[in-house]
Amino acid sequence: MRIAWFLLTLTLAAGAHAQSAGSKMTPELHRQMLDDMAYWDAQDERYRAVSKRAEELYPARRNTPLRDVNISDEEIREIEQITRKYLPRAYVNISPVVTDCPCEEGLACTAQVYVVAQTAEKTRGIQLSRMNARWTVGAVQQWWLRREAVLRQHTGDSLLDFYLYRKAVTELLEEFPMCASQRTPDSKTASTPKPAENK
Repeated sequence: MRIAWFLLTLTLAAGAHAQSAGSKMTPELHRQMLDDMAYWDAQDERYRAVSKRAEELYPARRNTPLRDVNISDEEIREIEQITRKYLPRAYVNISPVVTDCPCEEGLACTAQVYVVAQTAEKTRGIQLSRMNARWTVGAVQQWWLRREAVLRQHTGDSLLDFYLYRKAVTELLEEFPMCASQRTPDSKTASTPKPAENK
């Protein structure tokens, strides 16, 4: 129902928007927008499931199950070095080291920590995963960082801006990390339709 309303609005407004957007809105792009929106609507149930799983895995502090050996001085130095790229240089708090990584992190993940940096203005956190005896920004945390970047870029209010924003969000949903057990040769993740070629 939402897509039908949007398609109607898009179709009615396309002519007026084409005049204001100049060469940005072409008949080919308009047709591609309609095709993409119809495809995204058909995938709505799958996208909702991915969104739900992403929310369940939102990077946050966990206190269980604890690793037998909490953390070494060498690991602390390694974690501080990594977090400098992502967090403000301020007081840093490292959570206890926990095991049982979600399967979306991959089979190499053996532990995780949540690191919080505090300044007078704000508090920011990032989740690190231990893979192959090294701390790194794991697959799920990388996905959430990309999502935040996409949300920050959404500033326009035209139909074309909305379409490009939704396309970026949809591509993120398509690329959310999957568990190894869900990856099979016959079940490739569907991708957003390619833009129509000029004939």
